[in-house]
Amino acid sequence: MALGTRISQLVLVTVFLAIIFGVPVYQIVVEIWRQQPVQVTDLFRYAPTVKNLRAFEQTLKDNWWGQETVRPWMQRTLFLTLGDTGAKALEGRDGWMFYRPGVQYLTEADRMEAGHSDSAGTRRTSGDTRTRSVVLAIVEFRDQLESQHIELLVVPVPGKASVYPDKLTERFDDCSGAFRSPTERLLDELRECNIETVNLFDAFRQARSAKPTWSSGGTYYLSQDTHWTPAGALIAAKAVALKLRELGYAPETPWQYETQRVQVARRGDVLEMMQVPGLREYFSPEELNCEQIHDPIAGLLIPPVGARDGRFKNDHLLDTPLESSILLLGDSFSRIYQFGEPASLGAVVGGAQQTSAGSGKKRLLPGSAGFPSLLARELAAPVDYIVSDGGAATDVRRRLSVDPEMLDNKTFVIWEFAERDIRLGAHGWLDVPLPPEL
Repeated sequence: MALGTRISQLVLVTVFLAIIFGVPVYQIVVEIWRQQPVQVTDLFRYAPTVKNLRAFEQTLKDNWWGQETVRPWMQRTLFLTLGDTGAKALEGRDGWMFYRPGVQYLTEADRMEAGHSDSAGTRRTSGDTRTRSVVLAIVEFRDQLESQHIELLVVPVPGKASVYPDKLTERFDDCSGAFRSPTERLLDELRECNIETVNLFDAFRQARSAKPTWSSGGTYYLSQDTHWTPAGALIAAKAVALKLRELGYAPETPWQYETQRVQVARRGDVLEMMQVPGLREYFSPEELNCEQIHDPIAGLLIPPVGARDGRFKNDHLLDTPLESSILLLGDSFSRIYQFGEPASLGAVVGGAQQTSAGSGKKRLLPGSAGFPSLLARELAAPVDYIVSDGGAATDVRRRLSVDPEMLDNKTFVIWEFAERDIRLGAHGWLDVPLPPEL
């Protein structure tokens, strides 16, 4: 028995060592066969700093030979057997799925967190310091705009868990309205700095306590997606329009937009992030009621063919009293239902599907039915916009910095960003100069 036990142990150790050393050895063989640089040599070519080691780890992950073959099926097995949703997803209640970094922002906002550094040690940043860096970036942007006689309106968008904590955990079954996001403290700090804001957290609390309408379908966020439903976008548009009117905004010539009801069957982006083969078998697409907005002259309020990526300007209204005096800077919450999106995310129900400008791989789902178009209708005035997925902290301002005509004749800039971006702190909220006045 003792000999048999030792043989079994030896076999287990051999298998374990084969797995440990076999994967990297096979990776080297694959890289040589593909005539690619051998990644492991980076360990000897660069200094062992935190930044370099993290970059090395990420590159290994991205270039692993099993990234597109073995890994998806391993994730499928883990999902079916253990309910493991992976690094980016978090399973809630009643079939709801959440974006894990968005939930971590709410639950770990004040946790001490390591920052990026080129030294062997790491610099740690508290939640308060991180929030303060965001406030300073917003104040700087406000001051830049004021120098050109433009007012700033800041609109942080609640994450799904902030609006539906009861879909994340049963602890909020009877008191979901009592949940307070750390972003609401940011709103208080901004108001102390005399920066105009819109509190969408209160707007959604009031909406959840009211009777559902045709457009809401009963919910204001998608159950398997990070974003709001068309009804959620409409709540935001109404709240922003109300705030602008309180600030004295009124269109010189009210413009009446046409509205068409369209249904869309949409699959959640959280499911796409999980990268589990065959996942669509377990989750049906959500059917959503959209209100597609049409300009009576120009049609859909979407970028024309050949326009700059993520940019829309009411060029057809130039040299008329209807030129837009409002610029919206936003992220994917402004993009959803407005721009073209990956065809894998869904289709229009009961009608021919339009293909968006620039790429046959994207579709309008349904297009011109997102926050920018809904805001234009609520204001009865045109709205220009620059949208960058995940880039509302800095990228939209970079795009603006090289596009001076977007600020021409503007009186308001609306800055919309997802609240989880606050977690980026000083690393994601960089100072960007405005373009010179035309």
